[in-house]
Amino acid sequence: MHVKSLQCYHCGKKYPRSHLVYHCSCGGSFEIIYDYSHLKKHLTWRELRKRSFNHWRYKEFYPFLKEDKIVTLKEGATPLVESALEKDLWFKNETLNPTGSFKDRGSTIEISQALSQKAKRVICASTGNMGASVAAYSARAKLPCTIVMPRVVHAPEKIAQMKHFKAKIITVPGDYAAAEKHAYMLYQKKGSYLVGDYCYRGEGEKSIGFEILDQMKNVDFVFCPIGNGTLISGLWKAMKELKKVGLVKKLPQLMGVQALGCNTVVKAWKEGKKIKKVIPKTLASAIACGNPLDGEKAVHAFFESQGKGILVSDKEILSAQHRMQQQGLDVEPSGAVAYAGYLKIKPKGKCIALATGHGLKCIK
Repeated sequence: MHVKSLQCYHCGKKYPRSHLVYHCSCGGSFEIIYDYSHLKKHLTWRELRKRSFNHWRYKEFYPFLKEDKIVTLKEGATPLVESALEKDLWFKNETLNPTGSFKDRGSTIEISQALSQKAKRVICASTGNMGASVAAYSARAKLPCTIVMPRVVHAPEKIAQMKHFKAKIITVPGDYAAAEKHAYMLYQKKGSYLVGDYCYRGEGEKSIGFEILDQMKNVDFVFCPIGNGTLISGLWKAMKELKKVGLVKKLPQLMGVQALGCNTVVKAWKEGKKIKKVIPKTLASAIACGNPLDGEKAVHAFFESQGKGILVSDKEILSAQHRMQQQGLDVEPSGAVAYAGYLKIKPKGKCIALATGHGLKCIK
């Protein structure tokens, strides 16, 4: 087994790898630490590329799972689509995942973990995409599923997806933070297996980072939307892990893009201060997380990769969405956020923008 421990990102406290907790006693989020010296001795690109190109090509970098407990819908292996309008730009088309968003990468790990832990049911807080994904993978695993959503989010298409997979949906007043709090309360009361933007989801979503560096050499910039910060921090963790085991030397700069009406992470990065909760006001509902669980990790990803945070208005997001549609890529507003950030600064070099959610998830 390649997992050494769980470690709090904030205070550094370590927990046994079998410990089922969601937050450190200090309130910080976890990272999973692997035995990189062992992996360095045994992993090569030649060995990895003998395997099928999919999410599970990089299985040594995921938490230990029993083979018969893996729940998969063949997620990952999404293409890099060259831009028809900009030079040296490619879109990582995550809309081609089974439920139409990158969230499936995290769900395959989390629901597989739930089965491995002999869970009887799962519960998740979501603004839409994660709920749809968790519902699909729970259905595949034959696990009853409850999704807690903030009442302020208007996401009929995503709710329809959840209902297709027979998920129970609970709506609560307030924003995503209120939904997350309610889901945690239900988990404590009823003993459901809690899934969401915790360390195991980040371990799944980081596979985008593995694939990017597997698909293309010498990438200079990766543009990534920010909601809870789990995606961009997982992306950076994956890239650092490939460097630790000697598979890559040069890492790209990460450009975190956030909606102006939910500017928690980028504001903290710009001001050099702690993240402060806000009430989200943006049409990009999939990233409307006013109290990001992995915000601290996201800020660190900017600094460590020598990247930056970028704020984009709803008008800029819609413009980017329309520009992607002109190129044959149908994304929801949140799926165009990374591209909106690219259009704002257009750096010189090889760039990748994540297209995170399908346009059919938000038809207006």
